[in-house]
Amino acid sequence: MAAEEVLQTVDHYKTEIERLTKELTETTHEKIQAAEYGLVVLEEKLTLKQQYDELEAEYDSLRQELEQLKEAFGQSFSIHRKVAEDGETREETLLQESASKEAYYLGKILEMQNELKQSRAVVANVQAENERLTAVVQDLKELVGSEFPDQRSNLCPRQ
Repeated sequence: MAAEEVLQTVDHYKTEIERLTKELTETTHEKIQAAEYGLVVLEEKLTLKQQYDELEAEYDSLRQELEQLKEAFGQSFSIHRKVAEDGETREETLLQESASKEAYYLGKILEMQNELKQSRAVVANVQAENERLTAVVQDLKELVGSEFPDQRSNLCPRQ
């Protein structure tokens, strides 16, 4: 029985060693995963820090640009005010010129519309006359064809 007890004790120790080895492997794996996660977090922190620095630099640049734009706007506003005062007379002159040109072109448009109406009437008359003459020619062809059937091929070749 002593040998049997020793075998059971050895089996118990083997089982315990396997369990502890498995736990050690799992714990080591968990520590490695935690370390990898920590590295990922550090890399992300560095990336965010870099992005923050870039955004801060861009903010400073945009703030300077805004100040320059404000200054330019102030200058532009002053110039615009002067030009507006000087431009009122020019505007009135341009409006008068524009009104006279508009009247001139409206007259031209009316004149051209009348010419267009007349041209359309002429075209319609010519088309009607053309159709009438085509009918007369057709009647003559038929008349010639019925009275002179032998001569028809010589006078009016078929199309």
